[in-house]
Formats: sequence, C-alpha cells, structure tokens
Amino acid sequence: MKYSTILLFIVLSSFRPVETKVYICGPTGAKKYHYKEHCRGLTACRHELTKVSESQAQGYGLTLCGWED
Repeated sequence: MKYSTILLFIVLSSFRPVETKVYICGPTGAKKYHYKEHCRGLTACRHELTKVSESQAQGYGLTLCGWED
C-alpha cells in the first residue's frame, strides 16, 4: 500500500495543467485578450493575431474581452 501511494503521487505530480491559449491583436498595443480566434472584439484588428498563454496575456496587463465573458 505504501509503495502504491508513493507511485501514485509521483505519477500525478508529473502532470502539468494545460495552459489556456488566447489571442491578442498584434505583438504590442493590445488591451484585451480573446479565447476565440474569431471573437467579435477582434473584428477591428488590423495586425496579425498572436497566440499566447492566458497567464502571459495577463502578465502584459491585458484583460478578457467583454464579448468573451
């Protein structure tokens, strides 16, 4: 029992949660991030869409688009 508990702990601790990817308009100047590539809030975007992790977008000071929540 003790060894199976240790093995279970090792296996479960090796999994990392999948980071949510989001879209931002261009590499700079964005104010919001979007879960969907075709979000209504991105219709005015005239730059290339950049895909980043949600935590990275939040680290840039971006907030979730109002059409997404």
